Amino acid sequence: MKNILSIVCFLIFSQIVHAFTPITVEEYYESVVGLEGDSLRDALHNLIKDHVMYPYFSDSNLATKDIMIESDIDLENSENIILFYSGRSQDKDFQDHGDNFDYTDAYGIPHEDAWNREHVWAKSHGFPDMADTAYTDVHHLRPADRSVNGARGNRDFDWGGFELEEVEGCYYDFDSWEPPDMVKGDVARMLFYMAVRYEGDSKTYDLELLDKTGTYGPYFGKLSTLLQWHILDPVDERELHRNEVIYPYQHNRNPFIDHPEFVALIWGEPELHPVVNYSEPTIRFGNQKIGQRSEHRAFVVSGYELIGDVSASTSPSFFISSINDESPLYDMQFQPKDGFVNEQISIYFKPDKKIVYEDTLFISSEGVETKFVILKGHGIDPLAQTLRSSSFEDGWEGWSSYSEAGDKNWYHSSYGDRKFMKMSGFKGNEPCEDWLISPSLDLQNYQDIILSFETAKNYEDLYPGLEVFISTNYTEGNNPEDATWILLETYLSKGHYVWEHSGYIDVSNFVDDHVHIAFKYRNSSPNKATSWEVDDVEVIGVLKE
Repeated sequence: MKNILSIVCFLIFSQIVHAFTPITVEEYYESVVGLEGDSLRDALHNLIKDHVMYPYFSDSNLATKDIMIESDIDLENSENIILFYSGRSQDKDFQDHGDNFDYTDAYGIPHEDAWNREHVWAKSHGFPDMADTAYTDVHHLRPADRSVNGARGNRDFDWGGFELEEVEGCYYDFDSWEPPDMVKGDVARMLFYMAVRYEGDSKTYDLELLDKTGTYGPYFGKLSTLLQWHILDPVDERELHRNEVIYPYQHNRNPFIDHPEFVALIWGEPELHPVVNYSEPTIRFGNQKIGQRSEHRAFVVSGYELIGDVSASTSPSFFISSINDESPLYDMQFQPKDGFVNEQISIYFKPDKKIVYEDTLFISSEGVETKFVILKGHGIDPLAQTLRSSSFEDGWEGWSSYSEAGDKNWYHSSYGDRKFMKMSGFKGNEPCEDWLISPSLDLQNYQDIILSFETAKNYEDLYPGLEVFISTNYTEGNNPEDATWILLETYLSKGHYVWEHSGYIDVSNFVDDHVHIAFKYRNSSPNKATSWEVDDVEVIGVLKE
């Protein structure tokens, strides 16, 4: 039956078709016996490349989701599939159909619990287009809970971080994701497959594994961690089942499931050395009234292969504490258990002057280069009031958009726990010019007025892509070009989706009852565009006497 479906699929896509006869695992790998290193990698690449592709979406023909339902079926209940990361057994029909679908009425579950397709090698890391071969490669596609998939985003893989409430034993920080123990090896072997399958030939990207997190482009990490996970979580029955199901469809296998020993023959054994990590490289407290302690910021200190205690230390006007005791501390010690540390702490800010504060949280341990976390805050007048605060947690929050050119526009988006406004003109019908405009602000009774926000950027263009303006004569709903806008000098993100605080922008000269803030996006061509994200826009001021 599988052979017939495959042949029908080939004809539909106008491909040259040959009858496929499966061979034994031993026969499949005859050509690579005795090889190692680059010779083995090259031979495996030639063996598994040029696989049969299936469409990502299809109502009438065999598509990737159909193969996934078979490959990830619950072996104890054929009506269900096993969701990756969470391990939940769920009705195979409870799929993600987008926002315009009543999941509660149809399935009895919220939209967040429907399943969709997780690209274990994140598609943004080398193959963002559905036409790319790797986009539909079922060897690294797994059914996943929609909200868990969204929380993972495109993070690399490594140890430690905040525990994900929805999945026991799953952790994340700003640039990495640790899956539960039961699938750590699965993740590693899927990424090893991708790195060997895609070498830049046959119009595919050259995917590579790096020994670091925070990767972008056709790279993924962290190699040394994946090598550890491959050993800690050996091949199991479910992986063997997936390999056997996918083979008759795609006509290729994952060699690292059939022959786990190939991993060491290509990449060697994992190099074990002490490592410390942190959940965020920069903690920004924003505006805080003088003499008042801020709300706490949760932070995780983590590490593995440790040979000594881990120390976290800072100095006034920032302090730290345990999550169970708010007593202000400037130094905390964490003792590893079996070489591991993953401790959540609280960080606070209490300014005593009307200045911009910047300090450092030091994280150190024996045999490890000290890590530095930047702490930033701004002491403001105790009488200051928040005139506008937009974190976009609940959508647009009164903001509006206006498109002057192109078929793309600003939209509400999220990554992990963070929600924001986003704009990219990539693959539009023409270069874009789009405004994101605040609701009207009444500032006429205030002084010492400060604007601040955060931005994140990725990709490069001939244009910077984003400018920030203020106006006192814009009329909501009209073309913003009909109003007068003053360009503001701000700090913007430098790239790689790293969030950057704008600094504290004095807008006290714009005392009016009709003030608007605007972010203007432009790109040079549909194939050359930055991606910009905007979050945590805040306007504060002191009421005039």
